[in-house]
Amino acid sequence: MVRIGFDIGGILSKYPDILRPIVAALLAAPDVAVHVLSDMHPHAKCVAVVHDNGFMVPPERIHSCDYSEHGEECKAVKAREIGLDVLVDDFPGYVATIGAPALRLLSMPDPTRDYYDATW
Repeated sequence: MVRIGFDIGGILSKYPDILRPIVAALLAAPDVAVHVLSDMHPHAKCVAVVHDNGFMVPPERIHSCDYSEHGEECKAVKAREIGLDVLVDDFPGYVATIGAPALRLLSMPDPTRDYYDATW
């Protein structure tokens, strides 16, 4: 099982037209578990934002990461906790910790796109 995590703000929120079909396909794959990681709180808000915008990730795979306790390593801590293999994020600090997870993908912001897509 490959576990892949996507950030909300700046990733799902900025590229929903590209990522909705990709996430849907990954959710249907028997050997992939899709997760969403955010520094947004509370958890219920994360779930609502993700679901209201067409990403039907199970609530138990949507995670609020504790920035106040772990700082920029908050997503690395969560990645280790849930056994994440891949993390897609737009903030360098969240993908800087070596090995947490093994594959860390930094999305370079497109300045011509709003942080929150018009459909968001």
